[in-house]
Amino acid sequence: MTHQQIIDKLAAGKLVQSIDEDLIRLIEEFVSAKNKSTTEKTEIIISKLLPRWNCVLGNNSENISMQYKQKTYLVLAVLLHKYGFQYAPLTTNALKAIDQLNEEVVLNDDFFRKSEDIKAFLKTEPIALKRKPARPENITFYREKDVVSIQIGEHYYGAYITELTASNEIPVIEFYDKIFDKIPDMEELSQRKAKGVVANDGKEYISKYAVAGMKFLPDFANQIHLISASEKEPPSEKHLQKSIGLYAYTDLLELPSITKRLFV
Repeated sequence: MTHQQIIDKLAAGKLVQSIDEDLIRLIEEFVSAKNKSTTEKTEIIISKLLPRWNCVLGNNSENISMQYKQKTYLVLAVLLHKYGFQYAPLTTNALKAIDQLNEEVVLNDDFFRKSEDIKAFLKTEPIALKRKPARPENITFYREKDVVSIQIGEHYYGAYITELTASNEIPVIEFYDKIFDKIPDMEELSQRKAKGVVANDGKEYISKYAVAGMKFLPDFANQIHLISASEKEPPSEKHLQKSIGLYAYTDLLELPSITKRLFV
C-alpha cells in the first residue's frame, strides 16, 4: 500500500491537489530544520492548515456534503502522512471516514476490499522527508476586480483584488473595513472603505497583500467565495496614508494572523 494508491482510489481530483499544495507550502521550511522536534513541526502545520480546511469540516458548513467532508478528512490524513507527519485526531477522523464512505457506498469495491489495509497503513509511523517537495506552480484563476469573501474562523471578510502579479501568478487583495457573520453581498460592501493597517505612529496606511496559494475558483476548502466579478469601484482609500511599498507578500494560510492584526 502506498499513499498514491490510496489517493487514486478516492477519485478526489482537485481536492487532492489543493490540499497537497497547501501542505507543500507549509512543510518545505521544515524538511531540513534541526531546531524543532517532529511534534513541534506538526503542531505548527496543523495550526495553520486546519483553520482553512475547517471551512469544510466545521459544523457551520451545512452546504458541504458529508461525503465531501469524509473525503477531505481522508485526503488530509493521507497527505500529511506522505510528508512525514501524523496528527492523531485527524487520523482518527480519517479512519471513521473510511467506514462512513463504505457504509454509504460512495467508492468502488476495490476501496472496500482494501479498507483495512488503508487503515493499517495510516496507523504506521510516517517516514520523514529527506528533501523538499517540488513547489507548486504559482498561478491563479481569480482575476483583477474580483470581489471575494474570505472566511476566518466564524467570521467573513470582504476583499477586492486590485491586481495580479506577473503572468497571473498571485492575486493582490485589499480588505473592506467590516467583519461579517455570513458571506456578504455587494450591496453590503458597496461604498465601504478599505481597511488599512495602523502603524507605530498611530496613523492608518493602505494595506494590500499578494496572497500565494489563493489559486482555485471555486475554492475546494470552501474558505473563499466569489461575490462579484469586474467590479470597477475598489474600496475607498481616501482616509488612508500611502503605503511605503505596493503590497506585502504573504500566504493564504497566514490570513488569520493578518486579519487579527488588521481588525483589532
